[in-house]
Amino acid sequence: MTELVRIAMIFILTTQGGYFLAIFLAGHTMIEWYEWSIIPNPNGNIFLKFINGFTATFIGIAYWAGKRVDHHNWFLKRVYLLGYAILFIIASVTFYQTVDYFLRLIDYS
Repeated sequence: MTELVRIAMIFILTTQGGYFLAIFLAGHTMIEWYEWSIIPNPNGNIFLKFINGFTATFIGIAYWAGKRVDHHNWFLKRVYLLGYAILFIIASVTFYQTVDYFLRLIDYS
């Protein structure tokens, strides 16, 4: 069971990283695609809220970073996105290693 948690974490974190790369290469086009995939104001419908949550889980951090730097010129946008991607990689590795440590403690118990 703990291996499944590790695989799910790796899958989510690499998907976020891949979307960072897509936003880095394609820019505003990928941001627009994310905005097309979410439903604004789902009005209490649990299915629509689930779709928004699922989409945000897999590509939400990269979208947030892309929107945050969207008002800069082309070069600065790429530099800032690269900085956000590096911070994301550091945070992801730290998060994964911490959770993996606790999962290994559970396995050995």
